[in-house]
Amino acid sequence: MGPPHDAFRKCSENRIHWEQGTVYDLSWSSDGTLLTAAGSKGPVRSWRLGRGGHKEGEEHRGLGDGIERLAWCPAAQCAHVLAAAEYEKTVHLWDQRSGGAAARLATGRPVSDVRWSPDGRFLAVAARDEGIDVFDPAQPLAPVFSADAGATVEAAAWSADARLLLLATHAGAVEAFAWPTMEHVTAIPAHTAACNALAVDPRGGLLATGSNDATLELWSADDLSLAHTIAAHDSPLMFAGFSMDGRFVASASDDPELRIHDTFSAELAHSLPLDAMATALEWHPRNLALAYGTSASSKTAGKPALTVFL
Repeated sequence: MGPPHDAFRKCSENRIHWEQGTVYDLSWSSDGTLLTAAGSKGPVRSWRLGRGGHKEGEEHRGLGDGIERLAWCPAAQCAHVLAAAEYEKTVHLWDQRSGGAAARLATGRPVSDVRWSPDGRFLAVAARDEGIDVFDPAQPLAPVFSADAGATVEAAAWSADARLLLLATHAGAVEAFAWPTMEHVTAIPAHTAACNALAVDPRGGLLATGSNDATLELWSADDLSLAHTIAAHDSPLMFAGFSMDGRFVASASDDPELRIHDTFSAELAHSLPLDAMATALEWHPRNLALAYGTSASSKTAGKPALTVFL
């Protein structure tokens, strides 16, 4: 590729001290001041970021070990609440203000993803056994809605206007359900292989899907039509995410490289070589900082790494 896009010309990689093993998931608080990571070893950890860089992380020991999925509430009234999901059927709602768990959601099945509705009123919990449960955190004892996706659910997302709940499946399709009726609207035939990644443009204009077929696809959120197919990688694409302004979409596969494409032209805007394959990625909600985890490599003394590109 040519020189980096102007938006990334002055960006650099900033490594964060990390001892918790493989990075399973990342989530920024809605105001972007906290970056939270879950790993294969030890408790969930958060860092407070500001103009002077990041401060030493705070461990959320009350959550215990075994957390694999994270999601800070995006709405102002619950911005202090972190959803932290164990693989084994439990989602904790962590209250940052009190420093403890406010509630537990017993899903009854293994969790593959957790996603807040844009207004923060509901939490979608995707299950690996082909289902989705939607909880009202104010009534945590049982889901208010459940649905069957017909295939293993790899990822979930709400449309920006909260009118649709979207599920990426191992069959390659994205199943769309109307909210709040949970009526099945359509199945988007996104990929010919498992659809591993699903993301929604914060502006509401696009959806992104990534698959084992190594392609990144951008879809119109208005009519769910295909806008771009991008041959983004040479191996199964595992992660995708939009920047806060929807101008860029980042993706990562089993290759040791992270790529950022322009969503308007679908052209490659920046390529970021990695020491090892990525294990998670998440854009900052208010600027072009991109956090990502990578697996162990010789360049990181045989340890997984956590980095912020900004």
